[in-house]
Amino acid sequence: MSSRTLKILAAVLLVVGLGGIFALTQKGDPREHIMKTYTVVSQEGESATLTSRDTVSKTAADIRKAWKPAQERVDPSGTFLRYKDLVVAITPRPEGGSTIYLDDEERGYNRWFVFVGGYWGSGGFGGVGGTRGGGPGAGK
Repeated sequence: MSSRTLKILAAVLLVVGLGGIFALTQKGDPREHIMKTYTVVSQEGESATLTSRDTVSKTAADIRKAWKPAQERVDPSGTFLRYKDLVVAITPRPEGGSTIYLDDEERGYNRWFVFVGGYWGSGGFGGVGGTRGGGPGAGK
């Protein structure tokens, strides 16, 4: 191969390699994506409240398209998406659009238990459910 061909090939491989790296790193995580995409109303620690102009079903579909949830629960009151360390609740706003609530896994499960309890179970939620502890012989 000529020197020119090698330079062109090297440039193409560089562009393809950088494009691949960008594609793998551009998304971040579900929380980051949601925080950048929707309007933040409030934030306290790991919890945040945001708004979307779109309906609950459209907002949930857009989030789901960007990040596939581990579990999902659709209820007339809203849509609930469970990720590794994040619970996303999307509820309708009376004036139109939707409200998005972000919570860490444990707080989200506790906060939205009435909608997800019995559907998502209790495993993997830190201190939520699972044991009847209290010492030797307790809870038997």
